[in-house]
Amino acid sequence: MEAKIADTRQKPGKVYFPGMNGIRFFAAFSVILHHIEQTKFWINDPVSNRYPNIWQTMFCDNIGHKGRIIFFVLSGFLITYLFLAEIRKTGTLNLRKFHTRRALRVWPVYILVVLFAFLILPLYTNILHSDGTSFNSQLFDGYWVKFAVVVLMLANFARFIFEPILGVTQLWSIAVQEQFYMVWPFLTRFFKNHFLRFVIVFIIFKVTMEILMKVYLENYSLFPNTILTPQRLVTLIKWWEIFAVDQLAIGALCAYLLINNVRKVLDFMYHPIVIGLVIILYVYLFFIKVDFYGHTFVEGVIAAVIMMNISTNEKFPVKLENRAFNYLGNISYGIYLFHNICIISVLNLLIYYTNFSGNTVLFNILLYLGSMIATLVLSGLSYKYVEDYFLRLKGKYEVIKSSRNEQEKVTS
Repeated sequence: MEAKIADTRQKPGKVYFPGMNGIRFFAAFSVILHHIEQTKFWINDPVSNRYPNIWQTMFCDNIGHKGRIIFFVLSGFLITYLFLAEIRKTGTLNLRKFHTRRALRVWPVYILVVLFAFLILPLYTNILHSDGTSFNSQLFDGYWVKFAVVVLMLANFARFIFEPILGVTQLWSIAVQEQFYMVWPFLTRFFKNHFLRFVIVFIIFKVTMEILMKVYLENYSLFPNTILTPQRLVTLIKWWEIFAVDQLAIGALCAYLLINNVRKVLDFMYHPIVIGLVIILYVYLFFIKVDFYGHTFVEGVIAAVIMMNISTNEKFPVKLENRAFNYLGNISYGIYLFHNICIISVLNLLIYYTNFSGNTVLFNILLYLGSMIATLVLSGLSYKYVEDYFLRLKGKYEVIKSSRNEQEKVTS
């Protein structure tokens, strides 16, 4: 029996996928947990263990990565769906309008966060490494170079060039998406008549290159060279893995399957046994070190199956569609961009202006609650007083309208 596909046009003339905001919120929430523990790890002295953390546990490491993967797959799905819908409606894809929409959505808050992290955050915080050195001192070493790299959407390169820059360490994933979307609309338009074949080849190429580099590293002694040293090769592999355009393309593939109603594949994704196996594998991967060959592809497929069932399979029991999730999903871009600034601000307050550092339980309760509340408040203000204006302006450049209550505010 065929699973019934949820209506993707809940409002006249507008693309709408129920449950997407709920997915987006939980993804953003998981990243907050990940980065709180990461920040405590950076400042914790392993001898005194003043700020104990669970950063090096498999669960903590994986929960943030899986949240980011969901963002990537969801982004690739929604943007490509709108691309394909526009091509179906007009016969082509207006690149100028897309890049205008994208700039209006992404850049205002992105620039705001970068300016705040570089110009204001160092004025009232002084977070120290576990060895006593200051993150601010590191920031001022090559300050303008670091600023230029981050503001020009090259933060994924900054991860491998500089020490962590507090407040903007999360921006590498936004940079990856922006680099991807510089070329993806052109490729979609160019291969519009052979899109399925193109996207499959694209994914295979990305995954194959990752596997070949890992195989070469394991057998490096057989084919050594003076240019690509083992250390450089390790860095290249790590960069290639976080340049997870295969996950964005997996989302794009799902968009093609849905808009063309490819029933055999969709029914396979909606089959209860497939869903059960995918969920079991998803949970299992929380508790192991995920570094096997092609893991970015496997995790992308898992995220895609879960996303598609929640948002497009009416028989799927998990429903993430209500007013609270819609609001939290709408402000999720702000949640993702502002949360590290909030974590650092609350952490600085607890360290220097309270006596709670010696009480681990109370310290962590206040850190988590304070960081989450501050993030939600700041994100809500950003959405109301900054993002909403640019979203309304962005609507003037939409060819295919997307519902303001649901459609991903980081994508189109």
